[in-house]
Amino acid sequence: MSTFLKYLFYVILIIVVYLVARGIYNGDINKDTTVGSVVDQVGSGSAEIVRDSANAVGNAVQNNTVPPAATSVQH
Repeated sequence: MSTFLKYLFYVILIIVVYLVARGIYNGDINKDTTVGSVVDQVGSGSAEIVRDSANAVGNAVQNNTVPPAATSVQH
């Protein structure tokens, strides 16, 4: 169980670093940005990532088709 929690912590840390770096790159985070607004941006960014992931999984499930059964090959 502790290994799972360790990897969960690493994933969350990577997501937070990604969201902060994206905010800096986009210019949303600069020297005048408060910690509270950075937290809000990370919160909204993580919600966006979860929503996009859920949509991608839903689309993959809907588009999943079972290949047709093997047919005899005629030459």
